[in-house]
Amino acid sequence: MASAPVLAPLPADDLRPRHPRTLPSGVLAGLILAALWIIAGGIGRLTGSDVVITRLLSFVGVGALQVNEWMLPGLWTLATLLGAAAVLTSVTWFVAERAHGGRRPFVALWFAAIIASTVLGLCVDLTRALTYLADFGVRGATAVVVEVAPVAVYWGVVSGWIPALLVFRRVQPDGPRPRAWPAIVAVLVSATLLVVVSSLADAARQQQIIQENAEAQGLTEEGGAFPDPTAEGDPVPAVAPGVSAPELEPEWCTSDKAMLLLGGSDAATGHRGQVIHLMNFSDEPCVVEGYPDIAFADQNGNLLDVEVLPGSSFMAADPGVARITVPAQGQATSVIGWDANATDGALVARQLYAAPIPGLERGSWPVELDVVAGSGVEVTAWTLDPGVTVP
Repeated sequence: MASAPVLAPLPADDLRPRHPRTLPSGVLAGLILAALWIIAGGIGRLTGSDVVITRLLSFVGVGALQVNEWMLPGLWTLATLLGAAAVLTSVTWFVAERAHGGRRPFVALWFAAIIASTVLGLCVDLTRALTYLADFGVRGATAVVVEVAPVAVYWGVVSGWIPALLVFRRVQPDGPRPRAWPAIVAVLVSATLLVVVSSLADAARQQQIIQENAEAQGLTEEGGAFPDPTAEGDPVPAVAPGVSAPELEPEWCTSDKAMLLLGGSDAATGHRGQVIHLMNFSDEPCVVEGYPDIAFADQNGNLLDVEVLPGSSFMAADPGVARITVPAQGQATSVIGWDANATDGALVARQLYAAPIPGLERGSWPVELDVVAGSGVEVTAWTLDPGVTVP
């Protein structure tokens, strides 16, 4: 008769009760810290109009640093909050695991929270530094300061004990020391993503502010791009570049005898014209010859890239260069002509600069012309105003 098979005894390890895997204590503490960060910003955002509450919150490290993340346009608020939460969680996890096996897990977790807050603040400072460098080049480095990190450190000191208190009893100091590389990778990836997302979110916020300011002034993109005070560009030179000051004869229409005036504008199908006058306000005739010096500034106050050519346009025929005698109280006229341009979202002429001839100092007037960047205009030579009779 066959005997029953004998079963081998189970190893002692297999007789121990099975426990479900749980989050590492450092990860759990980091998640709690991240939740506190998000909640702090939300509370600050909701109570921002109350000065007393705002000041009280500042004593626990809640202020503009957290609130700003709740004021970003669209989904940028969610993306930035998740990025900040990832940094706080990953850094807390890494530091807590490096302190694994210590006799004071509460202190270790609190310290990990402080370090995580510091790294978060440094990420924000790095984002601002990159923005300065992108906007101003090497000169932007002079504006770089570490100002957010100290505020974040204070918040970590004030708030970091909460996750430490909630989690430190779960720490098992006698367990095996975890490997460091997963936490290191998490820190590097989360910090990099936060800097990238914060940079993009800050740019979106600046565009939102520009749009809100423009709409408050009744501007639309149909009339050109919204004014951007941070836009790069060159100022309009006070005199025509590369032209030396001319030696003028005594009878010339200099600034003590004559002044430029902005005349009327005109339009035909697909064409535009703008008149400028040289008025002799003195009691004696004066002379002028040649073409006026013309330049434009865009809505940001920067030099607009426009090609200015002497000659005729659809709106006015160029009489050619001639010596013009402008009588006392009389005026000479020049016409700027150009083809109509689409202005939707474009850099457009919002300031017209002119001088009687190149080399003299330019004056300016605010205008609203559909002269756009990359376009060209034609300017006629000075001619005596048709309504003026030389005595």
